[in-house]
Amino acid sequence: MTQQSIIILGAGEDQLPAYLTARRLGYRVIGVDRNPGALAAYAADEFLCLTSRDPAAIAERLGAIDVAAVLSPASDAAQASVAALSAHYGTAFRPAPLAVRASEDKAFFHEVVTKLGFPTYRHGRGPSGLRLPVVVKPTDSSGSKGLTCVRSAGDLDAALALARRHSFTGEVIVEERVEGRHYSAECFAQNGSPVFVAVTERVMTPEPEMITVSHVLPAELGEDVRDRLDEMLAALFAELGHRSGPINVDFVLDAEQRIHFIEMGARLGGNGMPMLVRHAFGLDTVEAAIRLALGESLDLSTGRQQRYAMLHILTAATDGTLTAIDGVEETRELPVLAELRLFKNVGDPVRRYTQAAHKLGYLVLTADHREDIRRGLDTALATLHFRIAAKAPRQHSENLEMAV
Repeated sequence: MTQQSIIILGAGEDQLPAYLTARRLGYRVIGVDRNPGALAAYAADEFLCLTSRDPAAIAERLGAIDVAAVLSPASDAAQASVAALSAHYGTAFRPAPLAVRASEDKAFFHEVVTKLGFPTYRHGRGPSGLRLPVVVKPTDSSGSKGLTCVRSAGDLDAALALARRHSFTGEVIVEERVEGRHYSAECFAQNGSPVFVAVTERVMTPEPEMITVSHVLPAELGEDVRDRLDEMLAALFAELGHRSGPINVDFVLDAEQRIHFIEMGARLGGNGMPMLVRHAFGLDTVEAAIRLALGESLDLSTGRQQRYAMLHILTAATDGTLTAIDGVEETRELPVLAELRLFKNVGDPVRRYTQAAHKLGYLVLTADHREDIRRGLDTALATLHFRIAAKAPRQHSENLEMAV
């Protein structure tokens, strides 16, 4: 009997757990990524060096094979391809078209939020008529690529140009910034209702990038806010036709305790979110997402917070080359450390943390008390050191750039 395959679009650090889990479940894994050196490529039974945004080319290369499921964790860019390939191969699970569109088009997601009567904020295809500060970003990208918070009109042109460079279609969205506390919600739907919702507090880098650097569970939200969030998620799922599987939502809670949805992805969250949830709840959301994509029925309502947990993203302050990593073993021995994952080796080029793809690794910390987590993070960051030989300024690096 021919072994069934699971197609995973994308092969970065946030897709790797899906490769390993699918193989553990007994499936043949087909990975797709345009980067031939992608981190997860080694874990695929078959790897296609193709863009994940071209489902026709992927299907042509694969031919007539038995595909059980298609998924793309932590990536919005490939969700239309997930839908197209799922239909092509007749898999048990097919993502809802409106959920796919809302994942890949931030302007459309704003339309959905407005239609549902949720709290909104002004936005447009350009800055005209909007009050500073504004957030400028591509309409169709994720991972904070091309995002800039702009407080001065003189910085708008550069921010718009940066966002267009990171957009697949060249389109941008400009949003008036909502002041408040930032959160993410990792959710699962079954039969159209939210059955599991893990809300994290997000710690961001300073402006102008504003990129997530930490997630903390559980978020300190009042019961009224949690109830309203659950009601809003149920309404969102119904409007999008999202019946089964994961959705990740970012939102801001303002001073009046209003929930402002920022954007969503009809997939598992990135930045190590499944790893954080597993340590906090004891729930393997990667396996759950795969099993739901296979058409299986699961009981996800049993997930209960077990400990406080934090995922911190390890970053570089400058472009350069990684020359050494000090304190790894000492960090692994810290009582609060649950997991340390490194994505760069000595000798690898590294980039300043201006988008989520530039991360060096993850720290996951767990404890019975929130303050123990924060003290543990301080100790870990004082122990673990990345030595980086900074890249020479552009005017002095012509030979280096030509060699690359």
